[in-house]
Amino acid sequence: MMAASTHLTRKGADMRSPHRDASADDRRGGSRPWRLSLTIAVLMASGCVTEREPRLMGGAEALKEMGRPVPGPSSASTAPTAGATASRAAATTAAAGTGIGGPTAPPSPPEVTTTAASAPASRRVPIARASLVQTAGDSLPARASDSEVRRTAERETVPVAEVTPPPSGQYPIDLATALRLADMVNPTINRARTVILEALAQQLTARTLLVPSLNAGASYHGHNGDLQRSSGKIINVSLQSLYLGAGASTAIAGTMGIPGVNILTPLTDAWFEPLVARQRVIASRLNARATENDILMEVAVYHLELIRHNVLLAATRLSESQAYQIVEQTRQYAMIGQGRTADADRARAEWRYRRADVIDAEQGVGIAAARLAQRLNLDPSVRLQPASGPLVPLNLVALDTPIEQLIQVALQQRPDLAARTAEINQAQYALREEIGRPLLPTLWLGFSGGAFGGGSNLSPPLMGNFGGRTDFDVRLYWDVLNMGFGNAALIKQRQAEANQAVALRARTLNRVRDEIATNVAAAKAALNQIEVARRELQSSRNGFHEDLERTYNNLGRPIEVINSLNLLAAARMNLVNAIVEYDQAQFRLWVALGTPPPLVETSTPDQPAVPEYLVP
Repeated sequence: MMAASTHLTRKGADMRSPHRDASADDRRGGSRPWRLSLTIAVLMASGCVTEREPRLMGGAEALKEMGRPVPGPSSASTAPTAGATASRAAATTAAAGTGIGGPTAPPSPPEVTTTAASAPASRRVPIARASLVQTAGDSLPARASDSEVRRTAERETVPVAEVTPPPSGQYPIDLATALRLADMVNPTINRARTVILEALAQQLTARTLLVPSLNAGASYHGHNGDLQRSSGKIINVSLQSLYLGAGASTAIAGTMGIPGVNILTPLTDAWFEPLVARQRVIASRLNARATENDILMEVAVYHLELIRHNVLLAATRLSESQAYQIVEQTRQYAMIGQGRTADADRARAEWRYRRADVIDAEQGVGIAAARLAQRLNLDPSVRLQPASGPLVPLNLVALDTPIEQLIQVALQQRPDLAARTAEINQAQYALREEIGRPLLPTLWLGFSGGAFGGGSNLSPPLMGNFGGRTDFDVRLYWDVLNMGFGNAALIKQRQAEANQAVALRARTLNRVRDEIATNVAAAKAALNQIEVARRELQSSRNGFHEDLERTYNNLGRPIEVINSLNLLAAARMNLVNAIVEYDQAQFRLWVALGTPPPLVETSTPDQPAVPEYLVP
């Protein structure tokens, strides 16, 4: 260890120059370090950007701040009970006419922006406005004719009440409101934003390593008994001393043990730690953005799941109502002797299967609402209900864009990739810090000033001779840890951390490429499935109504309609699932490009009054 030290002490009247005023000299000498300390503190801390602390609030409080009604007994709509006053099919048709949200009229949704407006100006990927997707060789589904609606509405009421107990209330929420609410109250997002505050605090600490610490206090020293002089002579002495001012812990002729103004910092830390802390702040900000994107994507996916299960519930209720029509027809045929009792029993069994599908759909609605409420930090006792329009395919990213171009956009915009790059830079600076540690010294600086006095039995009085005292010390020493082996171990550790950061970025890059390719493939497959499901639905609906007409005209047996009903029910579910999977793939692809989900309007003016998947 090599060291350099400088010590300067000005003590009492004996050390004052006869050519200068001692009191003025002490005042000037004591004020300069304070001014210097204040100037250094301001300059070193000025680069730290202040960050607004996230507000930790509940979902109800955030909705009130957004000007929306708060879920609860006073604002939530009571869940209606189907089958008590009207037929199940009529209730389904009414629900289809008012949207997915059911009979409850949702409040007017907040203003939303289109996808094209929310896209950055530098984006080169063709982005389409949220709209109904046209499939090849297919047109928009026609509005159900009055005769078709009347044919189902005039059937008898399904006599079985709801199996799953209805919730205490329902709260309508659209996608834009759900995304804004999650951005405000989701605990995972707020935790990621709080990490930024921690990184900024560490950055402030790193930038102020050369800013001195201030100490003020008093110290008293008393001794009675033998002491040994430097010559080896033992003397018996009683002495006392008292110090008041900046610093503490005086020791006879030595310097202050605790200086009033003190700096103790390795210069390698003062040079590299601010650089490390800056990269840590950058990485925390980018990680917070990536967390926001992931959570908001989950909210969009869960909102689509809520729409899916509400639509499936309406579709299964419609299929159940149509199954009950067959039950009544087969029962009447068996009563008049034109049909077999076995056919009536088989039709009733088929209706029971449809009833089981309704139970499963009701369960799915409750689970989807609870999952969305969890992401929105809301009480799940009041069931969330989608307030957007009917389920439609959404165009967010043009699927004819080459995957290579999409990957290039993601490489430029993905915040998690940029965060991994910042972590690599952080590890590289930490490595340089350990390499330079043996080369740069540690700085120890101390300054103290105050009133000091005392005495002894050899130099009376025992307590007196008070006067001003200042101490200024500067020390520089080079430290080689464990004869260099400790420094070598730290360098290897930092090198391993840098290699880990590089590997983590490579893994993130592979995940980004996988997400782009996977979601493009999923969206294209779902789009083709939509076309197949639409044609399947149209064919099965035509076949069902033809078989039903033959039965009404006494040209066929009612039991023959069951097979057509099964195909129709499956076609409805296939179309709903294909649309939801396509929309979810579009949202995932959008987020995979590096931006949060857009606030889109899921309804278009040219939609039919009754969605095609709910046409009887």
